[in-house]
Amino acid sequence: MANNDCCSNNSDKINVNIGFKAKPKQLIFIGRDYWYAFLSWINMFHAHRNVEPGLYYTGNRYDISTPMIVTANYHLTVFLLWRTLKGRNERILVIDTKGINVWCSSGKGQFNVQQIMLQLERYSHNDLTDTDELQIILPKLSLSGISLKEASLAGLKPVIGPIYRHDIPKFLENKPYKDCADDRYKFNLRDRLFTLPASLIQFGKHMFKGAVPLFIWHAFFPTGIHWQPIALGIFIGLLFITLFPLIPGRRFGTKGIVLGIALASLQYYSSDHTLQFIEQLGYTLAILGLSILFALYYTGNSGASNYSLVKKDIIALIPVSALLILGAYVTVMIIGVTP
Repeated sequence: MANNDCCSNNSDKINVNIGFKAKPKQLIFIGRDYWYAFLSWINMFHAHRNVEPGLYYTGNRYDISTPMIVTANYHLTVFLLWRTLKGRNERILVIDTKGINVWCSSGKGQFNVQQIMLQLERYSHNDLTDTDELQIILPKLSLSGISLKEASLAGLKPVIGPIYRHDIPKFLENKPYKDCADDRYKFNLRDRLFTLPASLIQFGKHMFKGAVPLFIWHAFFPTGIHWQPIALGIFIGLLFITLFPLIPGRRFGTKGIVLGIALASLQYYSSDHTLQFIEQLGYTLAILGLSILFALYYTGNSGASNYSLVKKDIIALIPVSALLILGAYVTVMIIGVTP
């Protein structure tokens, strides 16, 4: 982790010593930070360790003439940015987003100008810039929480940086820096595959918890149905992620409904009508319910989601998904007590 206990959660003590001006720190990560980054990824961006907010530099010395890149204090974000800038002499301003990544914290209003100014005020003006205006580079995905006008009024000169971190070195090599306002988040197969293992592991945990009542019921009333929902949930997640752009619908909830109907239809016609009505009903309810549930769950793992639409989908479809899954449980119970 960064030196001087960079990753310790001491952000509440920043302004304890009034009048004391902090000094920029060299950003250094060591072996265990690779493990922390891995855990954050596998647990689908749930923070295991946050980086202490403040001003850092990536080279061997602090250079006031180098650009200042603003980012969140989510460990994985800072770690990946550090790896991208390794070997370069750049400045990174880490703001307090409560350990949440850039996209999510900006959507929740935590990545904002106030947090930027709060960190900058900790440092002497001479440590920040040798002009009246401080140029900062903002990640493109932070703009939902950042007011560029407010930043300018605060004496900042904001520049919109790239969406993808691998584009940052090339961006920094071309001065004056050009706003990447036209950059688009592609959410292509590579982006989705990055989220796939973690999403399936996380969703699989929920499926395992949901299958516990089925295992218990099966112990007393044999149904033959217990582990199948776990496999079904993971299979639905795999299809949803890989086929995401091909599934009709703009909203994630709509995509979940479409995928659920398609899979339920496929299951019905592939079974050669050998299942009893109650069994077929149970499969249909489970497939539809889990498809909608995974679609809504995946909104938090995708930079392609729209916050306002997600809220509407959750309010409208979570009850529907819950009722469908509850209906599937009821069918299993009926199968267990039916001769």
